[in-house]
Amino acid sequence: MLKKIIASAVLCAGAALYAYNPPAGGQNLLRISSPELLSEGASAAGGALYSVSPDSVVNNPALTAFEQRAVLNLSGTMLFDSKDESDKSVGGAFEGGILLPSRWCVSSFLVQGVFVPFYDMHLGNSFNFTANVAKDVTDKLSVGVSAELGVFYGHNSDWRGGVNLGAFYDFGEAGFFKDIRFGAVLLNIGKQLGNTTVLGITGSEASEWPGIATPKIGAAATFFEQNNFKAGASLDFSFPSFQNFVCDAGLQLLFADVIKVSSSWEYDAREFSEGSKNILPSVGVSFQFKFNSKNGSLLAKKGWEQSEMTVSGAWKQLYKNVNAVSAGAKINLGLKDTQAPEIILWGEK
Repeated sequence: MLKKIIASAVLCAGAALYAYNPPAGGQNLLRISSPELLSEGASAAGGALYSVSPDSVVNNPALTAFEQRAVLNLSGTMLFDSKDESDKSVGGAFEGGILLPSRWCVSSFLVQGVFVPFYDMHLGNSFNFTANVAKDVTDKLSVGVSAELGVFYGHNSDWRGGVNLGAFYDFGEAGFFKDIRFGAVLLNIGKQLGNTTVLGITGSEASEWPGIATPKIGAAATFFEQNNFKAGASLDFSFPSFQNFVCDAGLQLLFADVIKVSSSWEYDAREFSEGSKNILPSVGVSFQFKFNSKNGSLLAKKGWEQSEMTVSGAWKQLYKNVNAVSAGAKINLGLKDTQAPEIILWGEK
C-alpha cells in the first residue's frame, strides 16, 4: 500500500513538471511560525545541536521518537514588507503544539496559522493542523509519519491534505565529529494547494504548492566541544517536486547548556533564478532555565515538580523587502532521566 502511495505521488509530480511556479516562500509555508523553524536550518537531522519540540515534525516526522518528556510550545512571528505595491505591509504567523511520549510511541499535535497579504511573499491565509507519530526501532534508528490538513482562504479557497514519511539515525562519533545524525524524509504526499490566485515566483498565478512529493536528506554533528561550549553544524538538501534544488545550512553555538545562538542560510535555486530570494542568514537566540512547581499544583501532582522552559527569538530577512521577527516559548515538563536504572540480583543488599 505504501509503495502505491509513493508511486502515485511521484507520477503526480512528473505530470506537473511543466508548471512549477509556487509563491515565494511557498515551500516553507509551515516554517515561518516559530524562532526555531526560522533559524535552525530546516534540519531533518534535528538541528546542528540536537533538540526537538512539537514543530520539529515539520522537518522530519521521526525526530521526536527519543523524547522522554511531554513538551508544550507556543510561538508567533510578525512579517514586515517595506515596499509592497498593495500597501499591505504587515503579516504574521502563529503556532501551538504539544508532544506526548508513551511506552508505545511519541505522538505530537501542531496547529499553525499563516496570514501574509503582500505580493513579495504571497502566501495568503491558511490554518494548518499536523498530527504525528514517531517510534524508535532501535536505540539509534527511528521512523515517523505525520498527517497534515490545511484550509486556505482570501485568494480563492482551497484545502490541502497528505502525509509525510521520515527516518532518523543517530550514528555516534567519527574522528573529531560527535553526535553525528542523519535524516531522510519524503514530504507532501497528497493534495496540495492549487485553486488559489496568489502570485508565483515568476509573477504569474501560482501553480500547485508546496511541491508535491519532496524528498529531503540531511546530516548534522557537533564539531567542537570544550568545557561549557559546544558548536555544531547541519546541512540539508531537498528537491521540491523533483523540479527544484534547495540547500539549507545551519550553525549553532551553545554556552553553558543555557544560551544557544543559531544561524541558518537557505539556497533555493528556482527562487534565486527569479531574483526573489535573499542571501542573508537568519539569527536566533534562546535561553533555557529550570523552574519549580508549587506543592499541590497540577504539575507537581503529575510528578513535574521541576521543569525546563526555553524562551527564544529570531530574525530573518526572507526576501529583499520582507523581514520576519519571531518569539516563542517551549516547556519540557519534568527533568531528563540521566541516571541508569539500578539492578539488584537475588541475595544482594
